[in-house]
Amino acid sequence: MKQASQTSTILLLVVLLFCTLINAEALDKRGIASCYKKVRITQYWIPKEGDVDMKNDGTKVTLNGSKNKSLKTDNGKTIAKVSKNTYEKFQMEGTGLLKNGVMVNLDSGYDSFMKINRKKTPYGLGSNSNGLQPWVSVAANDIKKGTTLYIKQLNGLKLPDGKVHNGCVRVDDEGWSLSGCQIDFFVLQYSAYKVLTKKIPKYITVKAQKCTIKNYVTSSVRKWAVLK
Repeated sequence: MKQASQTSTILLLVVLLFCTLINAEALDKRGIASCYKKVRITQYWIPKEGDVDMKNDGTKVTLNGSKNKSLKTDNGKTIAKVSKNTYEKFQMEGTGLLKNGVMVNLDSGYDSFMKINRKKTPYGLGSNSNGLQPWVSVAANDIKKGTTLYIKQLNGLKLPDGKVHNGCVRVDDEGWSLSGCQIDFFVLQYSAYKVLTKKIPKYITVKAQKCTIKNYVTSSVRKWAVLK
């Protein structure tokens, strides 16, 4: 009787282990939450001093004017002086590009900034201090960083610089304003956002899968970004 009980226990454990492996395999195949079959997509970019940009309420603003605000480091050292609307836009996006090519990022507080090493990360920092890649990086708060995703609606999309997207993106960032089940597409420039917002639907289909990451940066993009 005791031996039969032990045998039943072992069989039960084997069945539970088998079920766990099946479930794990299903999770691996699914990869991401089912809500990504139809998910909202937004866009974000790097505001540049002197460019036309957009406020939170959707109104246009030119990032120039009297330079009466100081971008300061944690220890109080001034990086540069900028206009009030430039300062506020840099705060809102968490990053910004000066005309002279210096890129800043919010540091430990809302009023402290740090210089970005543009040799290592020419287009800004992701959530793990990794480099962002224009028209490749996306932010998502509920997908593992480094995951490659295929977005059907981006496949064949003509980008503002003339290159054609293959639909493959990578999770490189998180967004403080993002909810779960949302993709924020890094488009580098406000001018690119204006073009792409008319081409990309509000809702997209996302699959977690291996795909080929392409480089969409052209010489004109590097010139805008003040890169040699």
